[in-house]
Amino acid sequence: MRNGYNSQIFEMKRNSLIYDQAKSILLCRLKKGNKLWARKVNDVNFISSVIEDDEKFYISFESGEKSGRFLAIDKKSGKTGWYIPGKSFLQVLFDGSLYLIFIDDQDRYYLLKVRRDNGKSVWHHRVDADLIEYRFKGQRIRLYYTSRKFETISAATGKLEYSGSRGG
Repeated sequence: MRNGYNSQIFEMKRNSLIYDQAKSILLCRLKKGNKLWARKVNDVNFISSVIEDDEKFYISFESGEKSGRFLAIDKKSGKTGWYIPGKSFLQVLFDGSLYLIFIDDQDRYYLLKVRRDNGKSVWHHRVDADLIEYRFKGQRIRLYYTSRKFETISAATGKLEYSGSRGG
């Protein structure tokens, strides 16, 4: 695979992930340069982000403005552990869980708390399209919007605890 216009390279802790967009091939190399695995990923255009834990790569693939796939891929074998259809934004690993912003085909945005072992949703919370940031503080998540609105939700349940607006 070449480092050209059609390739994306992601340098991770111990590996490099290289996605050849023209061939739809995802290649994983050890930092030493040895090829670990390669696999085909159909019906996607590019990777928007990659995060990792000790066992998996969590990769957000996009295939359109509102479409894509979020895959959990085993680091050693390259096999898909699970996936969630749709376009994902702002992925975070925190306190043993995965948090994702997803858009659905009705242009609605959701913050999801997902189990890392099987990809099942623990809860989801609808958010506005102008969400720009979310922060964790203890067992709460603070959501910030460009409209200056903010919300505080429970990290355990996803339930809204407080909503307000920043002055200024």
